[in-house]
Amino acid sequence: MYHTDFIDKAWKRSGGKCECTRWSHAHNVIRCGQELVWENKGKEGKGRWEAYHISRAGPDTAANYEILCATCYKRVLFKC
Repeated sequence: MYHTDFIDKAWKRSGGKCECTRWSHAHNVIRCGQELVWENKGKEGKGRWEAYHISRAGPDTAANYEILCATCYKRVLFKC
């Protein structure tokens, strides 16, 4: 399976919404839930998002990807 296949599966699992539940992002168990737009992956505009590889040492599977809105993705990268 290719990298994009795993992201496709993770996207379907997310239902097109940000999956972030980090306490530090003020989500506290409830998902961020920001509506995302498939075409805006890695782009600017409303509903932009990224696929975050949860564990770099972990397996390359859909379960190891998290679909995040641009705001949550930046916070994860910069540990905010």
